[in-house]
Amino acid sequence: MSGSSLDGLDLAVCDFTLSPGDPRPVREWSVKAAITDPYPDAWSDRLRSSGTLSAPDLWQLHAELGRYVGQRAAAFLGEYSSIYPLLVGYHGHTVFHEPAAGYTLQLGDGAQLAAAVELPVVAELRGSDIAAGGQGAPLAPVADRHLFPHHSIFLNLGGIANFSLRRPDDGLIAGDVTGCCQILDRLARERGHAYDADGALARSGTFLPELAERADALPYHARPYPKSLSNQWVVDTLWPLFRDHPAATEDRLATFTRWMAGRIAGDLTTQVRAGQEAGKEGQVLVTGGGARNGFLIECLGARAPDLRFVTADDKTGDFKEAALVALCALFRREGIPNSLAAATGAARDTINGALYAG
Repeated sequence: MSGSSLDGLDLAVCDFTLSPGDPRPVREWSVKAAITDPYPDAWSDRLRSSGTLSAPDLWQLHAELGRYVGQRAAAFLGEYSSIYPLLVGYHGHTVFHEPAAGYTLQLGDGAQLAAAVELPVVAELRGSDIAAGGQGAPLAPVADRHLFPHHSIFLNLGGIANFSLRRPDDGLIAGDVTGCCQILDRLARERGHAYDADGALARSGTFLPELAERADALPYHARPYPKSLSNQWVVDTLWPLFRDHPAATEDRLATFTRWMAGRIAGDLTTQVRAGQEAGKEGQVLVTGGGARNGFLIECLGARAPDLRFVTADDKTGDFKEAALVALCALFRREGIPNSLAAATGAARDTINGALYAG
């Protein structure tokens, strides 16, 4: 898995025990080995600017990224000689995501990856959902439903913040709330940091109400769930509000962090109340890089006092999305739906993914 924050590749070997035909087919699962493999600066820069490339250059990057990911995966597996995976799942780097226009693009050629790692690869995990009228996102509810059956409310604080909520009938309501670590990290880089460690920079800043009001007024935030965001929206629409404001970096970080917490808290609280009994214990399982931002978690708690935000253990929390992609690949091979219509708005649950033999 490589998220929109571009910090690197999450590589994980996961073990699943399935009960075919069961409504809850995952009996057991675990992460056997996992690392985050940081991108070299050159790769981060190439991916960050990929949306501006010509068609031939974009397709060349698609092939080269697939080969690079395959080489990194092969090197990772080389460190664990006793582990023999049967299948690889690969999400790819999202460049364009326009479900209303019927398309999404995740870079990284699965055929090149399969050739490099010499294993079958499942990639392109969103297209069938979009063809069925869905948003192609979020995928996280697949992990929430099948890997964490004892939780009802889930919040992922990655490049984009998204949540899912289990309904009393075991259905889900889910969607992308707004940009998250993409904005936090871009602001932190203005001060020479890769990210705002524990939210220290934001904690030292001053909240700017007029900037928060401008962010709230963006039309996406008023749309009903389910809904999904593209990286391009975050970069082209949300980021300029905080990039171009003349205030100090710390003040913009403080404003974004507190505003985002309020946005998430408001949407979650509304959906929990609408779900009635679902999530009545008020516990929210938080994963993603933003879960390590102590100031953000404090702000969430302050804005949603009826909810309790808890983080998963390090391996589960840090590699939830990699485990999700592994599960989606396995479900694709087994013919089990790996995108949920209740979360994406599609006409039906769908089985997504292109299989490359390796």
